[in-house]
Amino acid sequence: MKTAQELNSLALETRRILGEDSYSPIDIFAVVNGWKEKKITIVKYPLSQRISGMCTKVDEDIIICINSTTSYGRQRFTLAHELYHILYETIDGRVVCDMHMGDDKTDSEKEADMFAGYLLMPYDTLFQYAKKFDGWTLNKIIDLEQLYMISHMALLFRLEKDGFVSANSMSPFKDIKISREAAKLGYGKELYLPSLEGKQYFTTGEYVRKVEKLSEMGLISEGKKEELLLDGFRADIVFNLDEEEGYPND
Repeated sequence: MKTAQELNSLALETRRILGEDSYSPIDIFAVVNGWKEKKITIVKYPLSQRISGMCTKVDEDIIICINSTTSYGRQRFTLAHELYHILYETIDGRVVCDMHMGDDKTDSEKEADMFAGYLLMPYDTLFQYAKKFDGWTLNKIIDLEQLYMISHMALLFRLEKDGFVSANSMSPFKDIKISREAAKLGYGKELYLPSLEGKQYFTTGEYVRKVEKLSEMGLISEGKKEELLLDGFRADIVFNLDEEEGYPND
């Protein structure tokens, strides 16, 4: 199994490939959707409660499926987790990833969990943040997970695995209504909530680009284009839904 140092190094290298620096928060969905060198399609779909996501690769085409009934923070973590399988492992068929986080998982899954944490928040970033104060409080944890848009449980797992805290010291922070505690500090609840009902079936990335390109090249009819977009849960494109409002000139 790869060491934490090796996985952090891989995460930093991945950030460089994606054009990101080694310390700032990263908009993982926007970055992956815009990574056109890799033909990645992201599908948000309500999977089983025990599954966080899955991925598959056929030739150069990559599909990553994210459980849209999990919190937005967990969806971000899942996407980073699936990237590890896609970029740094040889996939034979389909990889299905369990929701559970812990030491009883396979080496592959443990590596992907650690890589995901380092990709979203590199080790040195966490180290420098921890140096600013003595001890971790719930408020400091919420501030950090909001800044880096990491799910509450993923951050607690990360703090334990990197040796910043003991498992016992984190126990009081696990069984709480974290969205309520964040709201009391002035934050929104979006990080802790699943996708909106109308967006729990949603596709972004390469699939949409390919459909549009086929249409532009005249290789498919307008009706077929609409059919393919509807198959990809993109009724918003077909029916011009959720159009942004125009603004008057200054």
